[in-house]
Amino acid sequence: MSGLIILPILIMYILFAIFMYKITTSKIVLIVILLFPFWDLIVQKGIKTYYQIFESEPIIYAMPEFDEDGKIESLGLGDVDYASSINDYSTEENFQKFKYSITQNNGLLSKIRKFYETVVNVDSKEKLVRIYLQTNSSKIYEFIKYQTSRYQIVYSKSKRYFFGLYDKRYYKLIDTRNNNKVLAEAIGIRFSDKYTLFRRKILGWQTGTGANMIYISQLDGLNKLIEKIFNVKVNLNIYKGWGNE
Repeated sequence: MSGLIILPILIMYILFAIFMYKITTSKIVLIVILLFPFWDLIVQKGIKTYYQIFESEPIIYAMPEFDEDGKIESLGLGDVDYASSINDYSTEENFQKFKYSITQNNGLLSKIRKFYETVVNVDSKEKLVRIYLQTNSSKIYEFIKYQTSRYQIVYSKSKRYFFGLYDKRYYKLIDTRNNNKVLAEAIGIRFSDKYTLFRRKILGWQTGTGANMIYISQLDGLNKLIEKIFNVKVNLNIYKGWGNE
């Protein structure tokens, strides 16, 4: 239950009780006991609220160079995005279906003229691939070792804060043909579930797969950055890379 549906109701009830009745030591102890299972969520919610107010909006220093059709030359998403399977590009028919699907959902590919680079799953292994978008291209894709797109999204190593309650990293849109000039940047916040043992094991608040039943959702600045620059709706995988550090 992202957004903590139960917790606000509980807190409102406790606050009502405090204002309506005389506060005693026993009531304070009861409040502490009631809130204890949620202490990490309360702190995380406060942290998220702070970043939403003061740091959630991307900072744009300069815009990429668009052609007369409103397209950039190329875009590298290999560090931040993950395409499900190479089957999307294995044949011209599959590729056209994929391109149509992506264009209908977010329109990002329609903003790129030549190619974009991403990571795909090939026989359970991640591989970097360059996808060609021009209709006159002799091939649909090719595997590559390094990204060569003019514009690329890169990120900093994540850092853990506040006793491991959350991780933070910076995303940057750079122009590789202009000395890696930073055009825009945004932050990503991932909240930890390291303090959920009591709720999951004692209270039994977990799903059938063992996942947390209630949690604080991540703060996503990367998709906002893309949407603000390209004026399209996207849903890039901002978790890519977090677990490997």
